[in-house]
Amino acid sequence: MRGEVNWRRLFGTVHDIVTLIGFYCAVFCLALITSIYVYEVGARYFFSAPTSWSSALVSYLLLYIVFLAMPELTRHRVHVFISIFLDTLPERQAVMLTRVLYTIAGIACLIGAYFSFGATSHQFLTGITTVNEWRVPKWLVSVAIPYGLFSTGLYYLRHVMGRISFCDERVS
Repeated sequence: MRGEVNWRRLFGTVHDIVTLIGFYCAVFCLALITSIYVYEVGARYFFSAPTSWSSALVSYLLLYIVFLAMPELTRHRVHVFISIFLDTLPERQAVMLTRVLYTIAGIACLIGAYFSFGATSHQFLTGITTVNEWRVPKWLVSVAIPYGLFSTGLYYLRHVMGRISFCDERVS
């Protein structure tokens, strides 16, 4: 059918693009952390002028790195996966168990996204700020958590609905 839109494929493509953009943002955050530490060391030891903001900013950026990179790692199935037990099973049973585990992981991530979205919304509505010397609205820090969990949960469920080849995940 030429005129029909394949919504599943379109959703998957958009999800993949947003995830890749998030991953590149995580890479940028890592470069920024490196620059901040180089600046902090120079300011502290060469000019005796340490910053008051670098430690807080680095911790915020670390959170962004984790939750922006997590969906991309799950998309390519390079997340932490201990397969000692699965390696002992016949491939058909290993694939079935992998589907069950991915389903559980996907549901757990979506539940986590739901609760963290509620907490982030509460932070936004109440105007809560961080408690360190460099105060920022807390929702700006935690907004990456529901995104990362939701997107990761969707990838787990997309893997379940798609084709899982257990041989791809085994280390040769």
